[in-house]
Amino acid sequence: MIDSMTAGEIANDWALACCETLERRDIEGHMNLISRRVKVYGLANLDVVDYHFWRQQVQEQFAAGLVTSLRYYLNAVKVDSDTQLRLTAIEYLTDKDGNEHESPLLITLSKEADGFWRATEEKILTKDEAQTAGLSRLH
Repeated sequence: MIDSMTAGEIANDWALACCETLERRDIEGHMNLISRRVKVYGLANLDVVDYHFWRQQVQEQFAAGLVTSLRYYLNAVKVDSDTQLRLTAIEYLTDKDGNEHESPLLITLSKEADGFWRATEEKILTKDEAQTAGLSRLH
């Protein structure tokens, strides 16, 4: 058992906190959900994104009000160990013009030394990978 919470509760709490901190434009709170060891794969023209690049992007987006809301559809959660779980999800970002952007993701959450669960890896899935993972367009 992962503490007294289920893997689904951990994933849901993390996703909800991501949404809430984005909507408040709380950079520190938002980035506290991301590990300083994070690696992001699958972005066009970038091999790997690290914490510092992610933080810079978030600061720019929050300052300019480019993103107004975030929500997740959590599809499946798999427990790897007492300190790591993986989830597949569709992330929906709404931009300042009201356009919704959809990204299928594979996210690894790890319980770090301070007891907090943070994203340590994120992969933006291709269309084929998303279909294999059971993710499909929901609207």
